[in-house]
Amino acid sequence: MTTGELRPDDASNPAEFVEMLRQLKDRSGLTYRQLEQRAASAGDVLARSTAADIMRRSTLPRPEVVAAFVRACGAEDQVETWLRARHHLAVNAYAPRPPASDQPADGSPADRSPADAAPTVVERPARAWWFARRTPLTILAVVVLLAVVGVVGWIERPDDTQQTGQRGGPTPGVSDVPPAGSASPDGDASPEADASPTIGPDARLSRIHPVRSPQLCLSEGRDRTGQYPSEVLVQRPCVDATPPDTYLEPAADGLYFIKWNHPAHGPGCLTVRAEDPGRNMLEPWQKCRDTNSSQLYRFEPTASAPTSYRIRPSGTNLCVGLRDDDTEVSAEAMVEPCTNGADQVFLVDPRPEG
Repeated sequence: MTTGELRPDDASNPAEFVEMLRQLKDRSGLTYRQLEQRAASAGDVLARSTAADIMRRSTLPRPEVVAAFVRACGAEDQVETWLRARHHLAVNAYAPRPPASDQPADGSPADRSPADAAPTVVERPARAWWFARRTPLTILAVVVLLAVVGVVGWIERPDDTQQTGQRGGPTPGVSDVPPAGSASPDGDASPEADASPTIGPDARLSRIHPVRSPQLCLSEGRDRTGQYPSEVLVQRPCVDATPPDTYLEPAADGLYFIKWNHPAHGPGCLTVRAEDPGRNMLEPWQKCRDTNSSQLYRFEPTASAPTSYRIRPSGTNLCVGLRDDDTEVSAEAMVEPCTNGADQVFLVDPRPEG
């Protein structure tokens, strides 16, 4: 089956994309139960409740759900087309809003800090706006704005000062997770320009695969429990794993930063969370320091394959693995005790630039 007249690349917004999925289902003549059965036969997971929920919404389904839905409808040869269209819509959702005028409507002088101004296109990675702490009032304003326009973007995360003040002691059950970063002697974080990451000339554009599921890649996704709403490291089909691009950048003593570079958000360093929710998951932070052991990783070769490694957070006896030894798409990467299990072994392959 082909999509015929359906052209998902022509969808200008998520609602149009979902409407095309609805038309695809109608053309297939299949019930939700039949879609669920066909997906299972193809090795996909597509609960009929999930398929029905897609049809009721006007937001983009997750990539793996789109792929399973399209295959179940009989359009196996069009999966890449649908995923490409979804990817373009998702990237456009991060497009910056036009900058606000410097002069308020009542003619009074503008009195705003740069943090309160509308974001502009990221031109210099050093000024990327990944995960830096804003005031609670600003967060509330952003949440309200996103709710109005129907866009869910990456919210910004605490900086090193706040983490130092709240993490307190070692992580229960995973006691070797180090505190993430340290503040300057007077309690203030270093200037953002000194901490915001760039992609260095020695960084290697790479792809990290679970050794037992090489068709999957580690990339950004969400906590499937819904307890932590921000982007974290998960395994996803490699066809939809970028953006962000993943870079391995050498640091001192044989350690590496794992950096993401997103076309809208710029670079961020993957950092081990040490508080709930999302404890022991990996998320990208704008603040990036070679003194922050939660952002540094050792790649330990294994005998599984020539390019297979265990990924070990610096200064710990722990390994990066997959939650509950899960093989499912969207399974979260977690820092956990080393087990020598296959879920803690990853293939690291270089990707050509461009």
